[in-house]
Amino acid sequence: MQNISLWWACPWTLSVAAVQAGGLGMAAIGLTLITAARVSPSTDNDLGDLPLWLCISGLLGVFAVGYPGYFVFDAIWPSFYYSPVADGKNAWLVGQAFFIGIYFAGMMFALAGVRRDLDALSSAS
Repeated sequence: MQNISLWWACPWTLSVAAVQAGGLGMAAIGLTLITAARVSPSTDNDLGDLPLWLCISGLLGVFAVGYPGYFVFDAIWPSFYYSPVADGKNAWLVGQAFFIGIYFAGMMFALAGVRRDLDALSSAS
């Protein structure tokens, strides 16, 4: 088998992997938030649902740019994925990286909430 320019086999490998890993990350942080909220005396939630919606929009955006967006980019730069069309590849990857950044920001906000709850637990002890 011969390796193609970005990933072997199909163009949407990155977006599917990001959505799967992101979903697992959201489940892990969600369970941690539930556990921390139950045992922590602190019940204030300054951010509300912002971290959740950032993560959801980030994962949906990665998938939208990576899979259906591939066909849009392919219409603009024909065969950009399989041939050396740097502008098309860079635009496509930057679009996915933007939404991965939105997801990452949501995870950091959620992690800050977990840390705040756990810090309140350790200071109450």
